Amino acid sequence: MIRTTLRGLVAHKLRLLTTALAVMLGVAFMAGTLVLTDTLGQSFDELVADVNDGVDAQVRGTATFGEGGAAVRDRLDADLLDTVIAADGVAAAAGSIEGFAQIVADDGTILNGSGMGAPSLGVLWTDIDELNPLTLVEGTGPATDDEVVIDRASANELGVSTGDTITVNALGGAREHTVSGIATFGDADSPLGASIVAFTEAAGQAALAAEGAYDGISVVAADGVSEDELVASLDAALAAERRIEVITGTELVAENQDAVAQNIGFFNTFLLTFAVVALAVGAFIIFNTFSIIVAQRSRELAVLRAIGASRRQVMASVVIEAVVVGVVASAVGLVLGIGVANGLTTVLDSLGFDLPAQSLVIEAGSMVTALVIGAVITVASAVVPARRASRIPPVAAMRDVAIDTSAGSHLRIGTGLLVAAAGALALTSGLAGATDQPVALVGLGAALIFLGVATLGPVIARPLSRVLGWPAARLHGVPGTIARENAARSPKRTAATASALMIGVGLVGFITVMASSIRASIDEVVGGAIDAEYVVSSDSLGFGGIDPALAGLLAELPEVAAVTGVGVDTVEVDGTVMGIAGVDGPAAEATLDLDVTAGSLADLGPTGIAVADQMADERGWGAGDIVSLRFPDGTIHPFEVSATFDNDSLGDVFIGRDALESRGLAPYDIQVLVSLADGVDLDPARTAIESVTAGFPNAEVQTAQEFADAQAATLDPLFGLVYALLALAVIIALLGIANTLALSIFERTRELGLLRAVGMSRSQLRHAVRYESVIIALLGTGLGLVIGVGFGAAVMRAMSEEGVSDLVVPAGPFAVIT
Repeated sequence: MIRTTLRGLVAHKLRLLTTALAVMLGVAFMAGTLVLTDTLGQSFDELVADVNDGVDAQVRGTATFGEGGAAVRDRLDADLLDTVIAADGVAAAAGSIEGFAQIVADDGTILNGSGMGAPSLGVLWTDIDELNPLTLVEGTGPATDDEVVIDRASANELGVSTGDTITVNALGGAREHTVSGIATFGDADSPLGASIVAFTEAAGQAALAAEGAYDGISVVAADGVSEDELVASLDAALAAERRIEVITGTELVAENQDAVAQNIGFFNTFLLTFAVVALAVGAFIIFNTFSIIVAQRSRELAVLRAIGASRRQVMASVVIEAVVVGVVASAVGLVLGIGVANGLTTVLDSLGFDLPAQSLVIEAGSMVTALVIGAVITVASAVVPARRASRIPPVAAMRDVAIDTSAGSHLRIGTGLLVAAAGALALTSGLAGATDQPVALVGLGAALIFLGVATLGPVIARPLSRVLGWPAARLHGVPGTIARENAARSPKRTAATASALMIGVGLVGFITVMASSIRASIDEVVGGAIDAEYVVSSDSLGFGGIDPALAGLLAELPEVAAVTGVGVDTVEVDGTVMGIAGVDGPAAEATLDLDVTAGSLADLGPTGIAVADQMADERGWGAGDIVSLRFPDGTIHPFEVSATFDNDSLGDVFIGRDALESRGLAPYDIQVLVSLADGVDLDPARTAIESVTAGFPNAEVQTAQEFADAQAATLDPLFGLVYALLALAVIIALLGIANTLALSIFERTRELGLLRAVGMSRSQLRHAVRYESVIIALLGTGLGLVIGVGFGAAVMRAMSEEGVSDLVVPAGPFAVIT
C-alpha cells in the first residue's frame, strides 16, 4: 500500500504542486522570521556584551518607577565621581549621560536615523577605553568643548571627515562643532540607526540638560578585584548617599540584553502573526486540494477496497501523501526562509535600522519548529479528506460522479450557526462594555463569527453562486450557465476555495477600515483640541524636542496673542506611572480647546493639575481635590485639581510648565502652540513666526490642520508594511483558486469531453471555466469585504474610548481591493 501511494505521488506530482507552493510560502515566511529574530537576538546580545565589556560595576540612582532598563531614575550628582574613584578596588571610573543632540546637514536636514523613530543621541566622550562604547575608526576624541565625535553612519551620510565642521542642535540651540573623530558602536556604524554625538564632559552637560549631573557612573575594577568585591566596596563608600544603587557589569549586560529581547520579541510576534495568516490561508487550499484528489480517485480507492485494502490502509495512503507533501514543501520552505530573512534584513536597513554586521544565525530549534508546523498543518488539513476516502465503499468503483451533499448537512448547519451565535454574543458583549478589555472580546467574537461563516460555507455557497452566476448565464448562454451550475453543484469545493480568499480580503479590508478610521479620528480629535492657529512641531516622538527659549521669543512678536510650549515627562500620579504634559496655564486657555468641564486651565499655576474626565471619574476626583504626584527624584508633592476636561486626545493630565522645569523635567518642548492676535492674517503671521524659528533647525511651522494631518500620516509606514505582508495571504489564496479549478478540470474530464462531443467549442469551454473562477472570486471577495467592514466597524466601536470616533469606509481603496 505504501509503494502504491508513493508511486501514485510520483505519477501525479503536478496535481500537488500548488498545494506544495502554498506550504512553501507560509513556511518560508515563518522560517525567515525565526532566522531574522535569532540573528537579531544573538547580534545584539553580542553587541551589548561587547560595548559593556570593560564595565565591572555601575553606580546609578535607584528606580523610582519601573524596573530594569525601562526604569525612571533620578540623576547622580557629578561630585560623586570623586568618591567612586577613591573607593577601594577602583582602577578607573567615568560619568555617563545620554540625551538629545541632533546633527544638522548643510541643507537643514536633520539626521535622526531613519524617520522611523531612531533617536538623535548625545553622549559624553571618555578616554578610558574600557568604559567607552564607541570605537574610533578615524581621528581622535574631542580635546576641546568645540570638538565632537560622531558615528560613522552619520559621517557617511553627510560626507564629512575629521576636521570638518558640523552643526549640532541641542539644549541652548544649534551650534557649530569640529569633527575630531568618527566612531562605530561596537561593530555597527550606528546603534539601530540612531545618530550619535560625543561631547567633552563640560560641553555635554551643558548640551544635554545635565549641568553638574550624570545618568550613571561606570567603574573598572583594579587587578585581582572581582565584580562582587567591587560592588561591596562601592556600597560601603556610598552608604551615606540616598537613592543610589550599585550593580555588577554582568547584571548591567543582562539587563540591557533583556530590554533588547523585549523589543525584538514584539517585532517577532508582529511578523509571525502574518506567517500564521499565510499558513491559515494555505490550510484551506490544502484541505480543498486533498478533497478534490479524493473525489478524483474515488474509483481507484474503491477498487483498492474491493481487492482487500482496509479502511485504515486507504486513509493512511492519503495521509502519507500529505506527510510527503508537507515535509518536502516545508523543507524547501526552510531554504527559501533564509532568503526571506535576508530580504527582511534589507528592508530593515532601508528603514534606517543599522544592524550589527553578522551572518545569519540559523538555530536548529527554529528550523525544526518551522518544519514541524508546516508538516502538521498539511497533515491536519488532509485528515478529513483522508477519513472521507476511507469510507468509500467498493461499489463506488461503478460510479462516475460523486454527489456533494454538504449544503444540506444538518450537522454542518447546526454547528455553523452555534459557533456564529457564540461569536455574535462575544462581539455584542464587547461592544456593550461587559469587560475591561472590549477590543479583545470583540476580536474573539470576530474570530468565532469567521469560523461560523467558514463552517456554513457550503450552505451559503450554493445560493450565492447561483445569484453571482446569474449575469454570466443571462449574458453568455450555455458557458455561463454551466459555470454557474458547476459552482453551485460542488458547494464544499467552492466554499473552501472562496474562504481562502475571504481571509485575505477580509484582513485587508479590516486594516483599510482601521487605517482610514484612525486617521480621520486623529485628524478630527487632535485638530479639534488645538485652538491655536499655528503649531511649531519638533517631530521628536517624545525624545528631545525644541529649546523652550523659542516659546519666549515667539511671545514677543506683535502678531502673537498667546504662546505655550508643551513639554512632556513621566511622573507617578496617585500611584499610576504616566506621561504628563506641562503647559503655561493662561496661554493654554487660549491655545487649547479641551472641552473644560470644571475649573480653568488658567488656574494651573505651580501646584495645579488638569485631569481628563474619564480619569477623574475613575478616581473619584473633582475640582479642588488634592492629588499626590511622585517625581523621578522620589519626592512626593500635593497638587490641586484646577480643571477637568473631556477631550483627552492630547493627554490625560496637564500641569504647569514651571512645575516640571523647577524639578529638572521636560527640558524640551515637543510642540509650541501659537494663537494670533485679533485681526492678524495667517500668511503674514506665518512669515513672522518662521523668521524666529529659523534659528531652531528642528522647528517646523504648521497650521493646526497640517499638524493633525502629519500626526495621522505617521501611521502610514506601519499600515503600508501590514498591507505588504497581507499581500502574501492574498497571493496564496489566488493560487488556491487556480489550483482548485485545475484539479476540478481533471475531476470532470468525462463531463467536459461529453460537452465537446455534443458541440461545445473550445472557446466556450474556456469561457465556462473562467466564469466559474469569477464566481468563486466574487464570492470570496464579497464575503471578505462584508467581514472586513463589519469587524472593522466593531473594533472601531470598541476603541471609541481611546479616541477613535469616526468610522470611515473609503470607496477608492475598497474598489482597488475588489
